[in-house]
Amino acid sequence: MSTVLTNTTELVRFLLARLDEDDAALKARRRAGDDSTTPSATMERLRADLQAKRQIIGAAQQLLLLRDQPSEKPVRDGASLILRYLAFPYADHPSFRGEWLVTRGH
Repeated sequence: MSTVLTNTTELVRFLLARLDEDDAALKARRRAGDDSTTPSATMERLRADLQAKRQIIGAAQQLLLLRDQPSEKPVRDGASLILRYLAFPYADHPSFRGEWLVTRGH
């Protein structure tokens, strides 16, 4: 397994765990009635946002599974960059790795 694929596998696991936590927090708010001041349309949008992020992660994973041809490297690099952008909001999480930060110029 290539280093890029190994690193992104860990990143995907990290992202999916954070989305699971976000989803659990939304469900807990709903059960506790804490969303009474949040319009139901907003809650539905947040749930849809989580689902969309899961789909984006899945699409990026598919792009990372390309054969290791030189012409496919830009596609794999782009997919890895997408995952790193999705991880940015969780940069303060203890499991976040500094190597996932997106720097200027990528």
